[in-house]
Amino acid sequence: MASDSTRPCFSAFRSQAELELLQVVLDDADASYPWNPADPAASSYFEQLEQEVAAGWPTDMLDSYAQSLSMQFDQLWATVDAAQNAAQPVLTTASFSGLFQRFADRMPQGLLERLVQQAQMAIASSNSLADQLVASVRDVLPEWGDDDLYVLARPFAYAMRDKGENDLLEGALRSVRSEAWEDLSSIEQARLSLAIARHIIDQSKV
Repeated sequence: MASDSTRPCFSAFRSQAELELLQVVLDDADASYPWNPADPAASSYFEQLEQEVAAGWPTDMLDSYAQSLSMQFDQLWATVDAAQNAAQPVLTTASFSGLFQRFADRMPQGLLERLVQQAQMAIASSNSLADQLVASVRDVLPEWGDDDLYVLARPFAYAMRDKGENDLLEGALRSVRSEAWEDLSSIEQARLSLAIARHIIDQSKV
């Protein structure tokens, strides 16, 4: 592997750097390190260090070390990105399409898109189901306070948990009139939003 071939170079550089650091500490215990990089005096300090490093190491060795370090950083970032992507549940394209088709006549598209976005963020937070539901609908229902939303979300998070997901959704939809969004009462809008949010959360686990 490429990382194995550069490891001796990295180890040699590290050992030499440790020895030089120890020597600096022993030779000049009174020297102060510029902890604030914005300090004008820090610029000359770091420039001097760079010149000393360049003078004490062959160019090809420095280039090899820099390339090795860059590769290690790339591998670390790739690992972090992969872990984050794997940990975050997402809806498939088919799920998105079905979601918009199913609720297009119940909620304006802009609000539905915002609800989906907030639900995805809530799912990634790994909070309780009630917390996820409230976080999902908060932006869609700005006139509602969190305390009231938690009261409305409780049946969706707890009392109906033993029912099938379809039964839960259909029951909630039947409790809301089949009218345009703006013609619904505020509590109907809240119940509909929470039902859709619960549906999104359940679909993300499929």
